[in-house]
Amino acid sequence: MRRTIRHLVVSTVQISGIVIALAFTMTLLFEPGEWRKLAWLTDLLPLLTTIIVLNLLLQLRRLRQQAEKE
Repeated sequence: MRRTIRHLVVSTVQISGIVIALAFTMTLLFEPGEWRKLAWLTDLLPLLTTIIVLNLLLQLRRLRQQAEKE
């Protein structure tokens, strides 16, 4: 159980980090002064939440299928 939770947390943190880094880079490149306002981060929250929920659902499904095989 701990391994499953650790896997879910690590994958969620990795995906969140990549999405935030990509959004920050795009904001920095295409709207240079806007990255200081943090509005780009609050605008990102619905998308980030959706990506995290989808990742968790997919990972849980994959882990359940893997457990059934064993």
